[in-house]
Amino acid sequence: MSGCIHIERMETFEKLYFFPVHNVTIYDLYDWACKDNDYRGTVVNRTMVKVKNQSSPRLSRSPSRKSSLRAGSLVKVNEQDVALFRYGDVVYAISEHCPHAGGPLHIGDIEDVPGKSLCVRCPYHGWKFDLKTGKCCHPKSRADLSAIVFPVRVDPESGELAVGFEEFSPFYFSSSNF
Repeated sequence: MSGCIHIERMETFEKLYFFPVHNVTIYDLYDWACKDNDYRGTVVNRTMVKVKNQSSPRLSRSPSRKSSLRAGSLVKVNEQDVALFRYGDVVYAISEHCPHAGGPLHIGDIEDVPGKSLCVRCPYHGWKFDLKTGKCCHPKSRADLSAIVFPVRVDPESGELAVGFEEFSPFYFSSSNF
């Protein structure tokens, strides 16, 4: 894996606390870079979808399985719900709740938005958020809205993950925990 750390600026790295992700490694995450993967027994198909007079490839999951079918993984790290997504050797972490209406981003689809980077599409209303910056990509009129994104470390040997935060959750310092 190149670099093993996905982070925009290395100087930021020194100011973060990395918390381990329990029970999920990079190998447990669905790899969106591999278009024809089989995820938890459900085939992911590549289909063509018409979008404003253009055909664009989009992944769709087979409806043959009910369920807990997920494109990402929901984990609790530093007392926060975080959605994890894998694209090749890179793992992205974004706040689980859509800033628009609180939708569960971990079950959203990943889309490669032209002129942007990878975005997660909220399953509730279709709003899209850039997985690197958290900025709203769609609708464009709400570019002022952002989701929280976190840097992720990937151990090259074990595939274990750690998510970076600027501070510890206040939960760890509440009097009820002593």
